[in-house]
This record gives sequence, structure tokens and C-alpha cells, in this order.
Amino acid sequence: AESNHRSLLNAEREVEILNHCFSDVERFMMLLQQTAEAQSVLNKRKKKRSTKNKKKEAQDDDLLTLKAFPPPEEEFVDIFQKIKYAFSLLDRLKSSIAQPDSPELLHHVFVPLRLLVKTTGGPELGASVLSPAMTSGAVLLLQEHLTEEEKQLWASLGTNWTTPSSHLGVSVPPYSPVFLDGWQPQAYDTAGQPLDDPIESQHKQDAYKESLQEQAQQTAKVSNGNGLPPEGERLYCCSYDFVARNSSELSVLQGEILEVVESSKRWWKCRNRFDQIGFVPFNILEPLSALNNTETDTSVVHRDLKMAISPRTKYFSYTPTSPVGTSPTATSPTVRPQSMGLPSTAMQEEDGRVLLINDELLQRLAEKRDSGRPLVVPRAAETSAPLNYHSAAAEVEAWLTAKGFSQQTIQSLGILNGAQLFSLNKEELRTVSPEEGARVYSQIMVQKALLEDVRKASELEKVMEKQKQKISE
Repeated sequence: AESNHRSLLNAEREVEILNHCFSDVERFMMLLQQTAEAQSVLNKRKKKRSTKNKKKEAQDDDLLTLKAFPPPEEEFVDIFQKIKYAFSLLDRLKSSIAQPDSPELLHHVFVPLRLLVKTTGGPELGASVLSPAMTSGAVLLLQEHLTEEEKQLWASLGTNWTTPSSHLGVSVPPYSPVFLDGWQPQAYDTAGQPLDDPIESQHKQDAYKESLQEQAQQTAKVSNGNGLPPEGERLYCCSYDFVARNSSELSVLQGEILEVVESSKRWWKCRNRFDQIGFVPFNILEPLSALNNTETDTSVVHRDLKMAISPRTKYFSYTPTSPVGTSPTATSPTVRPQSMGLPSTAMQEEDGRVLLINDELLQRLAEKRDSGRPLVVPRAAETSAPLNYHSAAAEVEAWLTAKGFSQQTIQSLGILNGAQLFSLNKEELRTVSPEEGARVYSQIMVQKALLEDVRKASELEKVMEKQKQKISE
């Protein structure tokens, strides 16, 4: 609820800024209309001169000449800037405004834009306006909703209007609109924190998305033309646990060896040692060749893939190993550390126990199919710090610490209680913690799922208890 309230306040603030941009554009259009009317009257008087009252006519002509004088170039530039700024605001508010909505308002804005271009003798002055730069969303909004005639006008204004800031290739100075009536947008929120300019904030988000896409493209370079990684680079080690959310995804464990079947997109199709195939996020996979310091025969490794899970190693994750039975969905940070050595003997022994448990579980499942008796699997004890909707801020801080997040993330989110933390979405968490926001969101989703499982289990136990009572009665 607090998150929705904050989003609503931001939308109201941006709508108010947009309305003031429109007001300044309307005032300037009225001024241009008065200038044109004064020039028209002046031209008519020059054609029809009267010999009477020459002195009075001369005074009137002086007043009309002042009114007919066009505004200075700086004022035209200011209105061009506010129109560009309004385009980016319309994209940010497209889900918040209606009657008229953002696409409809675009057509209204192009009416004064066309008049400005015509009044200035062509698109040259408007095309020279660099700041504010267009956001990626604004460019997409214009591409999707303009008429052909409007697109021609938009294209005539050049790359400063048709290209987002991240693709301009030049440094664009920040822009802060100054309104004719002296109004200024709210500078601080209710908590006393400074509020960023909405379009400058959007440029930062666009730049962050661009960097993620570049990293994805660099990672995809390992693929050849048919979507397969090069021979010898098809075996990858999982850096994190991942829990499948649907039938097309594949659940994996940290340290597990996978064979990559297809790697042309951000989700790679992989095969595990049980010949199960599914999609896994590419950013939790490390090439096996990069982890081994010695030459490894591919056929031998492939045979090991079918027989055993590779020992887990602590060198590829910032989070402690999750408890047995709870495999959190995790997203790797932007840069992961390279391997620093081989796992210790103690860790290998621990993984041997894990393999024995897995074999025992498979055996029990087989016995269940043969005997028909119900299989009872004891629930694993929760070893991490508990977290629920009623947790206090201190418990949230302890939970974040137990999950291995950085001190900066713990300080930023540790002031929230459980309900407030659960209410944040992925984008809000990325704003607070750009490096770890996505991973925090994944851990929150896992924690919510655990709470839901506990609730369902409790309800089931109550139903079973009532059923037992009925039977005994």
C-alpha cells in the first residue's frame, strides 16, 4: 500500500509538471496569434492610408508594430524544449492518465509544434534543440501512434528528436524547466528526501537497461550461427540455485554441471544428468573450461555429467548455501568473481552426503511405486533467519544479513518491516540497490512461496485433524 501511495504521488507530481508545460505552450501560441493579427492589421493600414488624422494613425501604427514584433529566438527554443520534455512525460504517464490518454495528447501537441516550425521558417531551429534528450519510451510512443503526416514533421527535426539519449553518442546537459507563472515542482517528498527530475531519472533507468542488454549481447557471442556454443564450451557449471517456475524451465543446484543445448537468447536450454531438458537463466552459468585449470577430456566430463553432480563451490556466489529443500531463485550480480581454486575436502565429503541422500530419495520413490504405500518425507528445518509479513525491521535486517547481501543493501532495506519489504516490486528494489535489487526480489519471492506453503500445510493439518475427530466420533 505504501508503494502504491508513493507511485500515485509521483504520478500526480508529473501530471502537474506536464500541465504547466502545456500552459506555457498555450500562452506562447496566443502570443504568436496576437503577433500575426497585429501584423495583418498593420499591412492593411499601409495599403489604405488616409490623409486625415495622420498623427493619430502614426501612434496606432507604432503600437501595432510593437505587437507585431515576433518573440526572441530564446523563447522559441524554450517552447521547443518544453514540447520535447512533454513527450517524455507522456510516455511515463501513459498508464496513469486517461480521457484523453497519452497517444491522443500526442496529436494535440503536434498542432503547436507544426506552427512553431512554420513560424521559424523551417525545422532548423527546432532540430538544434539537444536538451532535454528524448527517452527510449518516448521515441517508441511516437513511432507507434503518430500519423504519417506527423511522422514526417517529427523526422524533419532530426536525430535530437528521433533518437533516445542513450544512442545520441554525445553528452546531453541536464534540463530543468522554468515556467512562465513562476511555479516550481515539489522538490522534497514527505520524508524530506530530495525528488529527482522525472525525465533525468528515466534517462538513468534507460542507461541501466542498455548496459544489461550490452552484457547479454557479449555473453551471447559464445554462440555460433545455429544457437549452439562452440564445441568444448557446451558444459557449464551453475553458480546459483534456480527453482523452475513452470514446466519449460529446469530446476538446478549450485555447482551442478549442465550441457547447453541452445544459447541464442537470455534463457539457455540445458540438459542435466537425468536427461531432463529445460530453460535456465544464462547469467547463472559459468563455462566449465574456465573453471578447470587443467585440460579435460570432453567425453569423460560428459560421462560424469550423467553420473554425478559436481561438488559445490563457494567461489561463485555471494549468498550462503541454501538449506536442503529450499532452492531460492537467485540472479547473479553484474560481475561475478572467477574461480579461485578447487573445493576443499570437507566440501567434497558434504557433497558426497548430498548424493547419498538423492540416491536414497530416488530409491524410496521407486519403492513407493512398487508397494503403493504413502511416502512420508520429513520437512527440512529452516536454518535461515525467519521472515514474514509481521517481522520487525530488526528481523528484516537479520534476514538480509543471513542471505549474504552487501552492507549497503542491508542499510537501505533494513529499516523496513516485513510487510513493507514484501510490498516492493523489482524496479523499486533496483532503484534502491542497482547491483542486488533483482536478487533481493528473487529471495522475497521464494520467502513468500515458503510462507504460502506453511499456510497451506497448516490449513491441511487442521482439516485432517477435524476429519480424524469425525472418524473417532
